[in-house]
Amino acid sequence: MNSTLSKIIAIVSTVLLAVSAISGILTFATGEYIDWLLTWTYILVAVSFLVIIVGSLVGILSSKKGALTFLGVLVGAAVIIFGLHSLASDTLPTFFGVEDYNLTLTIAKWVDTSLYVTYLLFGTAILGLGITAVRSAAE
Repeated sequence: MNSTLSKIIAIVSTVLLAVSAISGILTFATGEYIDWLLTWTYILVAVSFLVIIVGSLVGILSSKKGALTFLGVLVGAAVIIFGLHSLASDTLPTFFGVEDYNLTLTIAKWVDTSLYVTYLLFGTAILGLGITAVRSAAE
């Protein structure tokens, strides 16, 4: 991956982290902005997959091995998403004012799926940071 693309990804990641932190703090401090936080979850999942796909496309353009890796990432992402979708609950949430959201069973199941995917991506990022720190310390 070239340095320009790496810098762009680093900047986008930093902006996403800052907005996520501010959204989380506002939501938990005030008890408001829950709708915004759920919308932000969708945005983070979409941006994460976009970054994965753009990174894979750069790999495809560089070699044949990159094309196979890209296909592997797409198949892996599909397996993970639909696997987590099968684990997601399709029951409607019960909280005050839930009827204002016009939720269906399908929407509830996809909300659970997106949350599970977000948790998985977060856990993978933390694990990656830990592995990177251990590798750097060992060198």
